[in-house]
Amino acid sequence: MNTLVHIALIAALLCCTPRAARAVPSGAVDPSTLLEPAADAEPASTPPEVLPDGALYRIGAGDDLTVQVYGEESLTGTYTVSTAGVLDFPLIGIVPVDGMTTASVGARLRARLMEGFLNNPHVTVSVSAYGSQPVQVLGAVSSPGLYFLQGPTTVLDMLSLAGGLNTEGVNEVRITRGGDDGETFIMHYEQLLAQTNDPFILLAGDVVFVPQSLVSVMGSVSKPGELTFREGLTVSRSIAAVGGALPTANLRKVYILRGDQRIRVNVKRILDGTNPDVPLLAGDQVFINVSVF
Repeated sequence: MNTLVHIALIAALLCCTPRAARAVPSGAVDPSTLLEPAADAEPASTPPEVLPDGALYRIGAGDDLTVQVYGEESLTGTYTVSTAGVLDFPLIGIVPVDGMTTASVGARLRARLMEGFLNNPHVTVSVSAYGSQPVQVLGAVSSPGLYFLQGPTTVLDMLSLAGGLNTEGVNEVRITRGGDDGETFIMHYEQLLAQTNDPFILLAGDVVFVPQSLVSVMGSVSKPGELTFREGLTVSRSIAAVGGALPTANLRKVYILRGDQRIRVNVKRILDGTNPDVPLLAGDQVFINVSVF
């Protein structure tokens, strides 16, 4: 009898004991970590957002939101998020929305409208104008100025918003993050176009600067000044591009100033075909001496 009692007790314990939670395999992503936390115990009226947080646009002050409450024209319209990060919505008043996604705002509005105003309303929210996450674009672009992130925005996306480049001779793009004392990232423009690296996603407050690459040609030439650098530019071509050398120029003593280097070039021999032409680099300065004779 004692043995039968023991077996019965063990069986009862096994039936009542909760099943252990399924462990997530090592290296796998737990899907629950991809879900956005629900807003203050509000009912879920929209499908859960399963995209990574970085792929969701977060609403902020200055954004314009278009809210559609189906069947309720008096509630449907465009509302601006105030500097305090809230919406002033008909019937329900002030609604905090800062840092939320459009789906979460729709769920919050629906929950508030169900509190004695509407029975099971259908609410959708979209961003009609972006104005909360500024990025400054400067340098050699068609329309430099202040632009706003529109969800995950790459460097090329932002350059496109600024009208693209307004000149040739761009070798790099610089992104400064964190103000004057922050970090600066330098990217080669050709690599950006070729997408050889992972896309660089901009953040609010970033400054995108597109420096124009130049070459200076000074001294005994017709029109001293700066040229836009492009691949294939050489010493002789740079001199020709500024109108050519003056009769007083000493073409046997032409110098390239490149950082701390001072490189002597005999342009006369280049023009005679004796010496090969010398390619220039962005930032080079070409100086043509005056002949003493």
